[in-house]
Amino acid sequence: MSFHLAQASSKQNLVLKGVWAAIVRCIWDQRNSILFKQEVVDAEEILQMAKLKSWLWMKHRAAFHTYSFADWLLNSFICIKSIK
Repeated sequence: MSFHLAQASSKQNLVLKGVWAAIVRCIWDQRNSILFKQEVVDAEEILQMAKLKSWLWMKHRAAFHTYSFADWLLNSFICIKSIK
């Protein structure tokens, strides 16, 4: 992943890259469901699964992860900004 936000800390950039990876993965999974299971596009499902996958990734990979899943669902941006 070749993006880096200059105004964000290294930990914040790590989280943003994790969120990006989760979104790409969920889009890919949705694409496969459309192609191989004849499902229809569900943008809300992509968003909700991306939130879940990114939070789970941080829970297991990021030692600085301190917020609940409910907090992450309500306002992910505030959670990311709170990381020092």
